[in-house]
Amino acid sequence: MLKITRDDIQGISDAASLMDFLREELALPIKADATLEQIARPFPLPYLRLEGTVAAQVIECQELTVRPMDASGTRQPFLIRFREKAEYPGILYHVSEGLQRQGYVPADFGFFCVDEQFRPFAFASFEDAELIIRSWGENKASIHIDTAHEIAANFFPVKRRTPTLSPASDDLLAKIENAGTPLRRHWERKNSCIGTGCNVAFIIDELERQKFIGEDAKNEALIRPVIGPTQIKKWELEMKYLIFIPSGKFKRWPWSGRSESEAEQIFAAEYPAIHAHLNGYGDKVRTRNADSQGEFYWELSVREEYPELQPPKLVHRYRFRGVWQAAYDTSGALMLKGTCSIPTPDLFLLALWNSKLLDWYAHAKYESVFNRDTMRLPIADCTESQKAELSELVQRILDSPRNSDVPELETEIDKLTYQLYGITDAERALIEARHPPRDAAADRQDELALIKQRT
Repeated sequence: MLKITRDDIQGISDAASLMDFLREELALPIKADATLEQIARPFPLPYLRLEGTVAAQVIECQELTVRPMDASGTRQPFLIRFREKAEYPGILYHVSEGLQRQGYVPADFGFFCVDEQFRPFAFASFEDAELIIRSWGENKASIHIDTAHEIAANFFPVKRRTPTLSPASDDLLAKIENAGTPLRRHWERKNSCIGTGCNVAFIIDELERQKFIGEDAKNEALIRPVIGPTQIKKWELEMKYLIFIPSGKFKRWPWSGRSESEAEQIFAAEYPAIHAHLNGYGDKVRTRNADSQGEFYWELSVREEYPELQPPKLVHRYRFRGVWQAAYDTSGALMLKGTCSIPTPDLFLLALWNSKLLDWYAHAKYESVFNRDTMRLPIADCTESQKAELSELVQRILDSPRNSDVPELETEIDKLTYQLYGITDAERALIEARHPPRDAAADRQDELALIKQRT
């Protein structure tokens, strides 16, 4: 059974984060660089005979074309993106009828119901013409998950992996755990995350930031660096920016205490460029979930200050599946849902986190690594000189994370990490079997592909 919880979907707010969910949480066989458009086959609404008020509640229907090596006895994922969810069970029947008219068998599909921001709110399937739905209760437009839902093993075309370890791996796990103490005894975690309800409107890149500031220097005060789960790479961050207008419940604004129409006129006069930008997203911004919205649609339901997120801090995803990596933030960036941080000036922790040893440990120990599991990571005891040596190597990487010297520096970090945990040559080979060495030709191909992408 697959268990889907609040934590599983909290970071989903667009197509990219949905792809992370499908790839990492549901373990669908999707390539790391694939987009939703590349794995989806659209079913136009007229093709499914969806018309009138029914069609008005649906944005799109798409079959996800990901297929496992052995798909026997499984259902093909079918994504339905809803504009209105009030009558979605009835719409599922309309969709099934449309599929039947076109020669498909509805029972062959697992229906994956998402809202405008791609957040899942229900899973459904047909069994002997009966519609089986697993969904979560809602309050207004917000998704509130009360419990985990078990999804049948054949709902999606792959089964969750349960780690099976050899005796040698079991022994190595025990050795690593005995070589250190849990991370929680050294550092605290922070999980003060922001949900915008409409990332496409509130999250901007550096070019957009510069444009806003160029139009009016006053706009800079409303733009803050922000980190989301998909921006965290190994050693470095793909920095984005958040249009950060805290709720009038926590901060006094020129429009505070006014009617909505009067408040919007004042907001438009004070920050015309930002008003025009947000207003351009129409209902996507105005009707987003109540948990994310402040007193007015251009506000976020957050306070102004997050002192616990001040730099420096190690940042990582809330949950890992397949991708184990962390970066370092010195900007004091805010964090979107799905991210966590550990405030620390100590680069030693980042060295261990991004080492092959802890990558192997996390994947051998856990099927899927939650934030609570990261706080149990065994941190090896070491001297101040050992910490300093590892920290110096990390700093050289952070100074130039795309430099050709980085693989060599990573090798040095791994070598020192093995020494800290007392790893033998045989155990090292077991760990590095998860990271087979790459040849120069493969590296060159990646380099050429990156150059082509940038140009």
